[in-house]
Amino acid sequence: MTLLPPCSETFKRSLQRATSAARAKGRAHPGPQDLLMALIEDEDAAPVMQACGIDLARLRRDVEATGASAPTTGLGHLLQSAFNEAQLSERTVVTGADMLVELFADPAGRFLSAQGATRYDALVYLSHGIAKGAAPDIEADHGEASRLEVVLLNDPYTPSEFVTFVLEHVFGMDRERAIAIVFATHARKRGSCGIFPRAEAAALREKIRNLAAARQHPLRCVLLPVADTPGHDRPLPN
Repeated sequence: MTLLPPCSETFKRSLQRATSAARAKGRAHPGPQDLLMALIEDEDAAPVMQACGIDLARLRRDVEATGASAPTTGLGHLLQSAFNEAQLSERTVVTGADMLVELFADPAGRFLSAQGATRYDALVYLSHGIAKGAAPDIEADHGEASRLEVVLLNDPYTPSEFVTFVLEHVFGMDRERAIAIVFATHARKRGSCGIFPRAEAAALREKIRNLAAARQHPLRCVLLPVADTPGHDRPLPN
């Protein structure tokens, strides 16, 4: 028997709905599709799905149209994976949004991908509040500063190993300096990667965004005019 990890109250109610739906179909335990249906009404998961461009009514119809076949897997592995991710993010409970992220990698995730949604879309929204198709963060692009600071934004999903890789390979930093910036970003929620000419800073931001998207990580950075940033945390580029 799989022990249930600590869950939010809203997600517990979603699990209860999934279990009731499975029993109504003659099954003792819910499967991923039962959970996906329950998450349509989950207070944490539903807004994420909508931010990913998912039509919830269509999603319900698509899942219902598959019938009542018995699932090939239970929820134990999904729950454990979601809990492991929550722990890495220093969160103590699993939410419906966490489970939605895990469902993208499950066969039930085909119902989400059928509407063009991806795990990356969900993570970007959860990390930065940016819905799919929304304008990117371009604070500095409307200004006229000739030099801009490239600032990483902390998020709870991008592995520190990937951030270190970006700092080493995009900015050419040595490992010691890269790790120091990773820790600073985690502690302060933002970390400076250096000050660059405007065009170079924009190119670096685009390179980071493309690398992160290719690896399905929500890592993002912003460009800030040098005059608007604190002087004590602005390392110059190598």
